[in-house]
Amino acid sequence: MDFKTFYLGLPVPERETFATQAGTTRGTCNQIVYANKQIELGLADVFVALAGGNLSLDELPLTDRAIHQRKVREGGQLDSLQM
Repeated sequence: MDFKTFYLGLPVPERETFATQAGTTRGTCNQIVYANKQIELGLADVFVALAGGNLSLDELPLTDRAIHQRKVREGGQLDSLQM
């Protein structure tokens, strides 16, 4: 299920609770739903945890950095390491 379907499926009072528990606001959630705002991996992880199996990282609009971090987390390798 995508975030828009999940979030808009919540009763309005539960949307406020969901946002607060995620450490964000309903306004930010609305931007994700309506303005295609991309999110960082930390917030995406919290959304997945709070959604009780209704969301996965694949269905959330991640930033390019979050996509890269996720690949590294899942065992992908960096193309090049600069030290």
